[in-house]
Amino acid sequence: MNYRRRSSEAGVAMVSVLMVAMVVSMLAASMMYVAMHDQTTSAHDRSWGQALHVAESGVQDAIASLQNSHAVIPVGTVTANTAGGSYSYRVTALARNRYQIDATGSVGSATTTSSTRRLRVTLAPPASFSYALFSRTDITTHNNNTVCGDVWSNTSVIVDNNDAVRASTSASCPSGTATAHGDVTAATGYIQMNNGSTIEGNAWSGGYDSTGAGMNLGPGTAIGGNATASDGTPSCTDDITSLRYKIGTSGTITGSATAWGAITSSVTGTKSPLKCTPAPATKTVPPFTYNAANYPSGTVHEYNFPADYAAFNAYIAGHNTALSGTFYIAGGGVAYPVTLNNVVANGDLTILADTSPIDASGGLDATVSADTTIVLASWYTASASTCTTTGGNPSDCAIGFKNNFDMRSGSLSTGDNVGVLLYAPNGPVAFKNSAEFHGSVVANNIQVNNGMNLTYDPRVGQIVGFGATTLDVALWLECVPGPIATTSC
Repeated sequence: MNYRRRSSEAGVAMVSVLMVAMVVSMLAASMMYVAMHDQTTSAHDRSWGQALHVAESGVQDAIASLQNSHAVIPVGTVTANTAGGSYSYRVTALARNRYQIDATGSVGSATTTSSTRRLRVTLAPPASFSYALFSRTDITTHNNNTVCGDVWSNTSVIVDNNDAVRASTSASCPSGTATAHGDVTAATGYIQMNNGSTIEGNAWSGGYDSTGAGMNLGPGTAIGGNATASDGTPSCTDDITSLRYKIGTSGTITGSATAWGAITSSVTGTKSPLKCTPAPATKTVPPFTYNAANYPSGTVHEYNFPADYAAFNAYIAGHNTALSGTFYIAGGGVAYPVTLNNVVANGDLTILADTSPIDASGGLDATVSADTTIVLASWYTASASTCTTTGGNPSDCAIGFKNNFDMRSGSLSTGDNVGVLLYAPNGPVAFKNSAEFHGSVVANNIQVNNGMNLTYDPRVGQIVGFGATTLDVALWLECVPGPIATTSC
């Protein structure tokens, strides 16, 4: 009896031992599974993070290739290995010297621990031009001119005789144009408005004229936004009695008005005289670096004046009804102007004259159906006063236009497909008698007379060669993981 009891107890104990052993084994197996899963997950997380770095290595490789040899695009898909994994990339050329880079980075070989990530990066010339008119010194407009965009001068601005600076939302400006407020800034000088002229946006001056006015508004003039007459001297200590930096004596201001001096114009908003505000800081002209590799192969023409002056004129004469390409003119001077009278552009056109003026006093036109950019740049130095009196003669202006500078391929009221950049950092640009175009004017001085219609065009905001770098990153995206694709992301 005792034997049976002891035997039964031993059996129960054995079963208990087996059950405990089974539970321990299950716990051990579970712990091993968790440990292995954690290890696998950690490995996958590490490879996922590493794959991004490897893909970025591919992007940097593509950027270095483009920066070192801008016009040479790697053919097909480029693949390379790094210590962390392998990457592949493909470069696609876009319009207006932009480039799309699609890159993937792959890390690991086992299915459970491998990762692939995909990036898309867009490179573009740096943003350099955002004003319809930009001058290192002064800007003067006379007689029925309309500027749809913002205006900046490092000194003074004169808006005279039914001239208007308008916002992009104005009914007088083409629909669908870039956002602009119709602002006018005279950083260290005065703003003068005469004879029914209009500024639809804000007006801001940092100096004063011979009468002491920071903003001199004549009869029938109007400012649609705020008007601020600031003092460029810290704490306004140059005029402790507030006799200068005035706003007046006529005109209307729809927004508020603030001035260190008196305010005698009609103001709808808040009027704040005798209030000291800091003047705007002056701005610099974006620099330019010429590199033939920045332009499509086979389109670059280089000349050295005066030796090549006759050859250049012969080429222009033979292509004056259909001119396109890139023309770089070294040397020259006032006796060797780049003459474009009655020339018709029929495609992308860039003319760079490092010491010669550009003369289009006989008119310049464009007839294109595709999206087109025209760049006229001259580093010629000339006096603004003589350019003003002659209104566009080549000996007096860095870039001069008379009689029908028309860069429209369609109606100005419905928009256009031609963007124009006029660039003259050392001399004045002058317009006289009908100028119609979309784009931007950047110069040492700007003179406008008689019927110019200019609409700022963002297509000329980023032009290759202008700015501190050749290409900037304009867009950086991570796409859905997968192989390289140049369309979907």
